[in-house]
Amino acid sequence: MPSRTLFLSLVRALGGFALARRLTRKNLRILCYHGLALDDEASFQPKLFMRADTFRRRLQLLAGRGHPVLALDEALRRLDNGSLPDHAVVITFDDGWLGIGTLAVPALEQRGFPATIYVTTRDAVEAQPVFNVAVRYLLWKARARLLDFGRAGLDATGTFELDDPADRERALASLSARADATDGPGRTAILRAVARALDIDWDALAARRLICLMTPDELAAIASRGIDLQLHTHDHRFGGCDRAFADRTLLENRQALAPLTGKPVVHFCYPSGEYSAAQLPWLEALGIESATTCKPGLVGPRTPRLELGRFRDGEHIAVVEFEAEISGFLELMRRARAALRPA
Repeated sequence: MPSRTLFLSLVRALGGFALARRLTRKNLRILCYHGLALDDEASFQPKLFMRADTFRRRLQLLAGRGHPVLALDEALRRLDNGSLPDHAVVITFDDGWLGIGTLAVPALEQRGFPATIYVTTRDAVEAQPVFNVAVRYLLWKARARLLDFGRAGLDATGTFELDDPADRERALASLSARADATDGPGRTAILRAVARALDIDWDALAARRLICLMTPDELAAIASRGIDLQLHTHDHRFGGCDRAFADRTLLENRQALAPLTGKPVVHFCYPSGEYSAAQLPWLEALGIESATTCKPGLVGPRTPRLELGRFRDGEHIAVVEFEAEISGFLELMRRARAALRPA
């Protein structure tokens, strides 16, 4: 058992989690998920994809511990007016992966739990795989451990040893540059070529829509069942961009989502958690009422609404670590370390 897991198990046994729950009961817990695995994605990237049975056990734990699960808009409103119930939780998902609709939403409905999905719309609208994740998946899954651009028919020379991390990153950089210079079908053509060169059956993967987001029709269907759809940019880029790009990607995002849901599209999630303080007024000008980050932390009445903390859960997170986070124990540890840090 890893030392961190052992330590947290001891704290739980000694009542530390129960004490933390009492001390942090008025704070809001916002959970962050990405995709639920349709196949072996949780082995490929356990921080990004979770197995469906793991997710169902998380929901069972929330129910068993008596955590009220609220919709994001309701939770923030009740936080503001002082009526937030003790130990309240909000469940969020980033990107809009297909497994959310097919696996997560039925599990949520079984519990009567609401959720918010921050949707990146370009790949959803184009109904194409998410290139940067899909190409890494192909390199991970490859039977051949050598990628030959010539064999792939990429009209370029270069051979890359996939077992060499530096060589693999060079291949990824080259492929990403090619993808950035083309459109959705062009990006998929690159993926097909790479799969062929690596002896992977691309058609089989495409038929199952692995590494894909939900389509607008699929998003509209779950929105009609009460799932909240909110903003995550059109291009999955925000941090480091200029004002014109930020306005464009958010307006395109909103224009794509607004017809799919009857609710206001006024909440935002920073792609990859990247943003700067200078960008916050841009969000206010666009009518953004809240924005979630990838920084851990519980949310209180004084938490800036455009810098809400979340706990990023995943297949790699042990159950005791999940319990430590939702109990508030890890938040108390973070606060203690901050207080002891030299000024």
